Amino acid sequence: MNSKVLTLTVFMAVAFTAWSEKPKNEKGKLAVKNGDFTDLSGLQEMPNSWYAGLPNGWSGLLSDSSNVWNDGTGNIIANVSTMSQASPKFVAFTQEVGMVSASSEVTLTFEVSEPWRNMNFELGAAIFDGITEVPLAKGDFNKPGTYSVKADIVPSGTRVKIGFWSPMGTPGIDNVKIESKPLK
Repeated sequence: MNSKVLTLTVFMAVAFTAWSEKPKNEKGKLAVKNGDFTDLSGLQEMPNSWYAGLPNGWSGLLSDSSNVWNDGTGNIIANVSTMSQASPKFVAFTQEVGMVSASSEVTLTFEVSEPWRNMNFELGAAIFDGITEVPLAKGDFNKPGTYSVKADIVPSGTRVKIGFWSPMGTPGIDNVKIESKPLK
């Protein structure tokens, strides 16, 4: 047998064994890490209740700008506009949240705030295939409130990634959650 095929076969067997040995309650469980943005580790405190850097568990544009804000009530909000961009190259503020073990309905829920009053904004949100980065469901929002984006059918074995971006204005997000329900 070709050594490359043998190596790949052994790798796949080890990967499947590691996945299959997870406790049943962990298989297919999707979870957002630091969805309330209260884990400020690794962020640099700035004046006026702002923090610079990327929130723990998240990926996006790294800038020394005002990325996370404490609204004065102890609530922490992520400023999507500084950690994403729509052009010239699209970069979303993202997080990989796990893999579904059965075909499932996946729902992303989040709060949109507008800490900078009287400013128009646009916020995009999506559930992506974590490997191909093709959107499975997406939505556009321009008012504060609680919203959901739902992917009706996510095939078994799909790695799931969530993402946010802001082509205009400075929307904030908070309390980001993900839920999956196996299809019957």
